[in-house]
Amino acid sequence: MATVAYRYTPDLFDEAAAVRETPLRSTAKLAERRFTAWRGRSGRRYVASVFSVDDVHALGFTDGVLLAVSSERKIIAARDSGPFGVEAALGRWQRAVMEAGACEIHVHLLAEDGMSRRAALLDLMPEAA
Repeated sequence: MATVAYRYTPDLFDEAAAVRETPLRSTAKLAERRFTAWRGRSGRRYVASVFSVDDVHALGFTDGVLLAVSSERKIIAARDSGPFGVEAALGRWQRAVMEAGACEIHVHLLAEDGMSRRAALLDLMPEAA
């Protein structure tokens, strides 16, 4: 089986398009945000559950897209949680994104299969500096 690598390629998307958070109107007046939505470079919308960066429950989901979000509402890292939720690897990722300035982990669970999760990651991941 061939290994496939993915990276962000600017010319795949409109130059003006940027990943941005678009909070859900139905939850805007709640004191605690439990859900949010992100608009990818493609314009596609991804609904996600919101967790504090140190909440271990955020890492307990399998087959999800994990987004590490800074206090400036920017995605600083993204990854697939995987089919088994490998705790050691996810714990290392959680510690690394905390050190990088993440304050929340957003979990997108609506991608139906591995290909959909990879597409979401490509659409949402931060650009390499």
